[in-house]
Amino acid sequence: MMLLSDTSTQWLEIPDAVHAQSWQQSQFISIPGNRWQAYLNQICLQTVLPWLHEKSTIEPIVDSMDSLAFWEIINGSAIVLGTTRLIFIPTEAMDKGEFRVPQEWIDIPSWVGDYYLAVEVDPDEKCLNIWGYATHQMLKSEGYYDAGDRTYSLDGNDIIQDLTVFWVMQQLSGEVTRAFIPPLVALNSSQAESLIQQLGERAIALPRLEIPFLQWGALLEQNRWLEQLCQLRQSRVNATSPANLSQWWQNVFEAGWQAIEDLFAPQPNLAFNFRQGESTQAQVRRGKQIQLGEQLPAVLLVMILETEADQRTRIWVQIHPQSGETYLPANLKLEQLSMSGEVLQSVEAGDASNYIQLRRFKSSPGAQFRLQVAIADTFTYEDFIV
Repeated sequence: MMLLSDTSTQWLEIPDAVHAQSWQQSQFISIPGNRWQAYLNQICLQTVLPWLHEKSTIEPIVDSMDSLAFWEIINGSAIVLGTTRLIFIPTEAMDKGEFRVPQEWIDIPSWVGDYYLAVEVDPDEKCLNIWGYATHQMLKSEGYYDAGDRTYSLDGNDIIQDLTVFWVMQQLSGEVTRAFIPPLVALNSSQAESLIQQLGERAIALPRLEIPFLQWGALLEQNRWLEQLCQLRQSRVNATSPANLSQWWQNVFEAGWQAIEDLFAPQPNLAFNFRQGESTQAQVRRGKQIQLGEQLPAVLLVMILETEADQRTRIWVQIHPQSGETYLPANLKLEQLSMSGEVLQSVEAGDASNYIQLRRFKSSPGAQFRLQVAIADTFTYEDFIV
């Protein structure tokens, strides 16, 4: 039983140290959307834990993975107070029109909670608001299931928004909080290993939607397999070293970067459409084949470097279809990102685009940037240091 001295507090201040540390640590996640989700979860957990320590006589215990690699794929955290399991679901949205919970927290038997708390995080104001809650029983029996993003949701007016009720219910026994969830069919080790290797590919932005839920849930229910998946995805991101553009001037190129003439063979006269501007003393042209998945044709990433009088490097970037293809896949996107994940510029292919290009930009020695090529939920990227 939890004994709490104050049951009315809903707004919590995010400490400056938590805000700064969460932001810094989240930058190791390559996908901007996943990075933001991990950032919000880190802030939520690190802010809520001290609050529970202060308000409860029972030690709160984190009962889920609390790593950035976990939050990259699943939104939410589990905290146990005695025999009560709490699931905190953070969002940045200001709209309290609905409360949306990932299916994993509802339909994986070992993940099920008693109470699900809706948390609104406001990073700019450095505060969060625990604005309501629902039981597992409510979400499972009354919630709307969206197969598109695999979530259960309740209308904001249907969840309990008075936290005083929540704390009172903790001191009373007998409330039915959980619906029955049938066990998932277990995977064997061979099946699990195959799925881990498949879902560990960095080009898969949303592994939770990549395979049927029964397989996905069975994989996550075993902690060792969940940890292996998180570690593999993180290791494949960390294994990517930036291309060192300063070495390109010495004709030292990373694997895969080819001369333009070789890359476009047997069509050497294919127009690159780079604006030539004023003449410069030196120029390097290189390209690389980019594969976005088995179902899509490869594309060609082309770069031209020129030196400036002030030691900066002028950079052109284009995407072309590979030899034999006339047009790029529709909606293919090319983006320049900062290493913190900020989108600096972006361009998208139309229905009949034979190339796309970013605006020419300049970078100083030592500066870093990322080029990301994406379509739908599939992406790949290349990192560079000037």
